[in-house]
Formats: sequence, structure tokens, C-alpha cells
Amino acid sequence: MGSECGPGGSQSRAVWCAHSEGWTTLHTNCQQSERPSNQQSCFRVCDWHKELYDWQLGAWNQCVPVSMRSAGVPRPAVCTRGEEGIQTREVGCVHKSDGVPAEDAICEYFEPKPRLEQACLIPCPRDCVVSEFSPWTSCSKSCGMGLQNRLRWVLAPPLFGGSACPNLTEFRTCQPGPCKGEESLHSLRVGPWGPCMGSPIRQAREAREPKPERKAKRDRQARQERQGKRRKNKEKKEVKENKGQRVKDRVRVKGRMRDPETRELIKKKRTRNRQNRQGLKFWDLQVGYQTREVTCVHRSGSTAALRSASTSLHVHA
Repeated sequence: MGSECGPGGSQSRAVWCAHSEGWTTLHTNCQQSERPSNQQSCFRVCDWHKELYDWQLGAWNQCVPVSMRSAGVPRPAVCTRGEEGIQTREVGCVHKSDGVPAEDAICEYFEPKPRLEQACLIPCPRDCVVSEFSPWTSCSKSCGMGLQNRLRWVLAPPLFGGSACPNLTEFRTCQPGPCKGEESLHSLRVGPWGPCMGSPIRQAREAREPKPERKAKRDRQARQERQGKRRKNKEKKEVKENKGQRVKDRVRVKGRMRDPETRELIKKKRTRNRQNRQGLKFWDLQVGYQTREVTCVHRSGSTAALRSASTSLHVHA
């Protein structure tokens, strides 16, 4: 063994060829290719290594019954206080600073290796516990053959391998009375409407604001058109006045038939309309659509193809 502490040391051992009866024989009588090595590298432990290495303990695994690990041990038929089991865990020697695994011999030099197994107790299996059934619901049909159902709830789930929960829903047929006319075997059941979705065919156009040059040009054209209309209206009005209008309810001011207050109101209205047109944006509304699920239901409660139901059947929402 080397004289320095830590890795780099070496260990040696004697290797010889032995007869099957136990006495030593020549090396040539054994297969040289199967000869074990007589040297190996080793780690020389010193006292100050105690501050660098320690055992790392893993968590205990699930408790396993002894009967599952030992073939000859029968499992008890009736569980009264629980069943004996065994738990295992992983234990290894590691470097304290970075957790890198090391040889167990280093930690065993200072402290024996902790145990890898321990006894445990498995609780007795607990079956699922459910509540009583609720009252039967009203019949799904007002006449003919319908369905009723009732529910129950889980009070305690199964534990430790206990029996699973039974069905929580039961169905039965019901018949309030005969129907007038032929009774149908199917009915339509519809679900709620989904969210409004955009049409996949027609794309919505975004709100767009006209360019300044185009907007100014359109404003000038619109202003010229309005001025032309006002002149035509004024000429038509003067013709009517000259032909037959005799009674004047307003005071003539500078050749016009409007008083100062009326002219001021018209001026403010035109200014407001012009300001609104300048900030106008163009929008294109898009028509959306909603969908919902429609199911054809047989009177027995099973679903069927939609072609089995007719449009005259009752629809259940």
C-alpha cells in the first residue's frame, strides 16, 4: 500500500492454481485467460478524511409484504392488525462538497454502513365507502318510454389495496303514460351555444384611416359639392319667393331669409359636422357564427346516428 493519503495506492493479493480437492497445483494446470488480477488500486484513508466523506441516506421505499418476497410465507386470509412488510433504501458513501459517489470503504473506516432494510407494518385494506342513492329524477319524457337516474357520492376512497368504488349512477326506464299517436324511439338533445367565431371564408378588414393627401382631396370635393347644392337650393328658393310667397315670417338681413340666431346655429352645426368627418374611420363589420352539439338519443339512453331522428321529434336542451 502507498504511504500517502488519498487515491493512488495499490493493493496486492496471492493468486494460485488449486485442484478441485483443495491442494495446490502448477499454474499451467489452470486457464491463464481466467486468472484473477493480483493487484488493484486503492484509496488510503487518513483521519482528516472524516471531514470530507460521509454516508448519504436515501428515502425508505414503499412497504412490501413479506409474503411477496418469500415464496413459502402464506398471506393471512383475514387482516386484523395489519400485515408485516419490509422497506428498503439506498445508502452510499459520497464526497460532502459535491455529492460525488466514493468507495464505501472510505466511510466504513470511520462509521459502519447504515442498514439497508427495516421492518414495517402494512395497514389492513380499506374498501371504498359511498353514500346512499339520491331520489330518482323525473322521467325524461312526458309520455311513452323514458329514463330516470339517481346518483351517489364517494365518502372515502379505497386505501391499501381495498376494493374499488361501485358505479355512482343508476338508470331505469319509466313510462308516465301512453302517447297520443305513434311514439318515436329517438329524440334530439342539444348542448349550449359555443363562443362567436369569425367566418373562415370572409376575412375582416382592419380599421384604416385615409392618407392625408387623399383625405384632403376628398374633403375639398365634398366641400365643393355642398357649396354647389347650397347655391342650387338658394336659386330654387328665390324662384319660389318671386312667384308666390308673400308672407315673410323672418326679417330680411342682407338679402337672406334667416335671422342672426338661426344663421349662428347653422354655422355651428356645419363646423361640428366638418370636425366629425375629419376624424372618421372606416370599419367593415364581420358576421360570425356559433356552434353547438346536437345528439340523437335512443329512448334506452344510448346515442345513435342523427339520421335516426326526424325534425318532428322533441328537442331536449
